[in-house]
Amino acid sequence: MPAPDMAHDNAPDDFDWVSAQAQCSASSMFEILRTRVREDVQRRNGLRRDDGWTFEFDEEGDAFDVSRLDGLPHGRPSVLASVRFAREGTRINVQGEDVNVDFTAVVSLDVSGACRFVVGEAMYADWEIRRMALELLFFEEFEDQR
Repeated sequence: MPAPDMAHDNAPDDFDWVSAQAQCSASSMFEILRTRVREDVQRRNGLRRDDGWTFEFDEEGDAFDVSRLDGLPHGRPSVLASVRFAREGTRINVQGEDVNVDFTAVVSLDVSGACRFVVGEAMYADWEIRRMALELLFFEEFEDQR
């Protein structure tokens, strides 16, 4: 498969990268991530699936968690797994408990001038970061969890 023509995606030569970079902060991107993860949790809870899981969004300061709860009819639900998003300075750490998720993102401008998340050497849109963080938590095969 040939590489896409990146020339069409590049910002113009007179692009105001200074103003764009000033607005591209870990703090602002973390708040966007927080809002959209909360929406993802609401969407996932709205799906009808045979796993019986529900998901809970909790936040505190520069961190928030998404937890998978069992749907068993025995009193208070228990947490089966969770993913924590925590901002520490310019880094956003994403770590799972009882789910295989562990990465750190920073933010930077891409060639088009958009603010993106960077993990390792790759750039990602916020929906891709949310999928990387939550896909296993939301859709892992549930037979292995009970």
